[in-house]
Amino acid sequence: MKSEIYKKLIGAIVLGYCLGVILSLLLRPDALHWDFKVYYYAARAYATGVNPYDILVRASVEDSVTYRGRFMFVYPPAMLFLFSLFSSLEYVTALHLFLITKCVFLIGLLFLWRKGFLKGEIDLLFYLFCVVAFNSPIYIDLKAGNISIVEQFTLWLAFYFFLKRRLLSFCLFIIATAVFKGTPVLFLFLLLFLKDRKRYAYFSGAWCAFIAMQVTFYACAPSLFKDFLHSAGRVIYKVNQPSTFAFMGDLLQLIELKTAVVVPAHVHLMLFLGIIAAVVSLTWRSAVLLRSLSIADRERIMVFFACAAYVLVLPYFEDYSYIIMLVPAYFILKGSATRSRYAFLFLFTILSSATTTLPLVRPAVRIILVNSPLILTYLIWGLYMHEIALLSRSERGKQ
Repeated sequence: MKSEIYKKLIGAIVLGYCLGVILSLLLRPDALHWDFKVYYYAARAYATGVNPYDILVRASVEDSVTYRGRFMFVYPPAMLFLFSLFSSLEYVTALHLFLITKCVFLIGLLFLWRKGFLKGEIDLLFYLFCVVAFNSPIYIDLKAGNISIVEQFTLWLAFYFFLKRRLLSFCLFIIATAVFKGTPVLFLFLLLFLKDRKRYAYFSGAWCAFIAMQVTFYACAPSLFKDFLHSAGRVIYKVNQPSTFAFMGDLLQLIELKTAVVVPAHVHLMLFLGIIAAVVSLTWRSAVLLRSLSIADRERIMVFFACAAYVLVLPYFEDYSYIIMLVPAYFILKGSATRSRYAFLFLFTILSSATTTLPLVRPAVRIILVNSPLILTYLIWGLYMHEIALLSRSERGKQ
């Protein structure tokens, strides 16, 4: 009885804290929400005939009172129509509507995770995990005013249909999610690891539909589409983001700083491509092995494993996008407590070295802390490969 009271009390504290955070975000429309400002003014610029991808030209429609900084608009042209729903309103009103809408999607996302992916496995620890894990990507998204929570809702809805074997709905929602940022279309490769006669038809049909959609966008606004590709290409080289490409760049820059040896740019690219080739190869091998198993959780593990691989292979991946790793990490860490303790021991060892003054170690630790979500994702990815190998060994032992 007392334990239930304690759980409700802790739950009420967590809920009150989250509501307080949201209220503080609503009350600070000028200081925060820099991504929403980009959406808002990009859509307003497009509505007035101004190129939304040109920062200097777009400045002509921006309000210096509410706009802080100069950020590129890097989303496909189709997103301008969605953002125009907000840009027609006064800025503060649009921001509050946008934030409330995202909170509704966040509640829907938590409900979807609970009912569709973590049945009977959710407790108060899960909600605390969502608040603090991976450097709090949900809060970062809300603070930045990004679109990631909405993107994650449609993506996990697609995964839900995948688990239910409603493959047409899965393909449609993957394509719809790809309208946000393009790269979620890679999850169509999940179809290849299903034991379904029509998987190749759905796979090829979905890719054809996605390509046809891009061709249509290009035909409707060729110059705008080219500006989008140029803007998206430049953002890959953005610093201080926990992606494999940026992490490799940080390490090479540290080597240059300490040795005075200039590392050619192509070395960075080749190193990144080599790591990604290894990740894709190992992921594919483990996925083929998982497909051969006869276990109840096969498709669910496949989705979680694919999420980890997806994070690792993308050259550009922002901190708020790590929302995608919350459920996969919680699932494997909770189910593999003995093996996962080494991952946490490693991370806590790094954290304990944050104030070290050792030469070379201190800047290396700083880089590791910035990229801790990425490093944890590599550990989670490795745990899934290990888990798949154990399941395969166990199944062979029963035969």
